[in-house]
Amino acid sequence: MRKRKLHSVWLLGLLFLMTACGDDDYYYPSVQLEFVTVVAGEDGSIQTLIPDKGESLPVLEDRTGSTISSNTSRRVMSNYEVLTGGVRIYSLQSLITPEPKPEDDPVYKDGVKTDPVEMVSIWLGRDYLNMILNLKVSTGKGHVFGIVEDVSDLETKGIVNMLLYHDANSDAEYYNRRAYISVPLAKYVNEEAPGRTIKIKFKYYTYDQNGVPVESDKYCDPGFDYVPGQN
Repeated sequence: MRKRKLHSVWLLGLLFLMTACGDDDYYYPSVQLEFVTVVAGEDGSIQTLIPDKGESLPVLEDRTGSTISSNTSRRVMSNYEVLTGGVRIYSLQSLITPEPKPEDDPVYKDGVKTDPVEMVSIWLGRDYLNMILNLKVSTGKGHVFGIVEDVSDLETKGIVNMLLYHDANSDAEYYNRRAYISVPLAKYVNEEAPGRTIKIKFKYYTYDQNGVPVESDKYCDPGFDYVPGQN
């Protein structure tokens, strides 16, 4: 069977699989749904799954049949089952992984867009700042995300300020849809002090109680303590 490519899908419902065990007896696999990193082998098939907590796990079976570029890694959300000696993958969904860039970067030449979102959850995991956002959409198409960074205090105070860039491209606000984002943080590691704690302060625009867009600095005080290689 020809393997299908794993494409970047921003907004997609989650698929839960039920496995049959006999004619009349069914059970749900003991699965985990998490943000993880997957690594491909020479042929592009997924060979290794790296959870944010714990050791790398060999992939014994990938029921999605997905492939990515050979010998590369991809940040994904996966529904997987831990077996003896490895894992079985049931689903894979690519995450939005915006590389933080300063406000004067050409990617923001048309200005920094801050269309509002609702924060469902946000956490650190294996050198990433992860978040699940709730969007108000009509079609759900055309939404663009980025991270605007300010590293002016990085060397002296170990602080990185971040602002969520969100351009809804005039999509009308009718329905709720989820967006899954994983921001890489490894670029902030200082080679001369690789284990130092870095404070990540994160802002985004959301809605106030009257539905008016406002800036939220909820995750600025105290922010997130990022320790490279540990969280």
